[in-house]
Amino acid sequence: MADTPLLRRGRAWVFGDNIAIDGDLMAIEWALKRETDPAVLRRHVFETLVPHFADEVKAGDVVFAGRRFAQRNPHIQGLIGLVGCGVGIVVESIPVGSFRNALCAGLPMLPRCPDIGDLVSYADQVSVDFRTGHVVNHITGAEKTFVPLPDRLLAYIEVGGWGSIFQRRLDDAGILRAKAEA
Repeated sequence: MADTPLLRRGRAWVFGDNIAIDGDLMAIEWALKRETDPAVLRRHVFETLVPHFADEVKAGDVVFAGRRFAQRNPHIQGLIGLVGCGVGIVVESIPVGSFRNALCAGLPMLPRCPDIGDLVSYADQVSVDFRTGHVVNHITGAEKTFVPLPDRLLAYIEVGGWGSIFQRRLDDAGILRAKAEA
């Protein structure tokens, strides 16, 4: 399975419940700095929980977590950092503010996966098809299909989230061309 915006195959990074957006996923300083460059933010994802994460994560890897992943203040920086890493997320639940920010960032996700921790362990080789919701653990042979996001939201992720859509709208309207020609 080749990686595309909605397919991932790689290493499982497994976390428990209640991973906070600030402090666990990323230090709050990046939200306060209003940094939005995925290349910068990728270096700081999970640095307090897994200091070697940025050095070892590879595009295609998948973050698995329990309930309330990215809880508390819905800052987008940690989610943009995950996009910069080239990963997707499979979680039991995610608060609505972080869910919206994950969509805006273009982060592939399966947000409602009960008991996902029973399917994977840290460093297992996995594949996830975010379009169908199908998750396979290639080490144990276990597989399960979860409810995927609706097609309209998958299309949003597939094009890269809010920034890409906004840029297309500007291009379609000729706004940047008109400003450049003035």
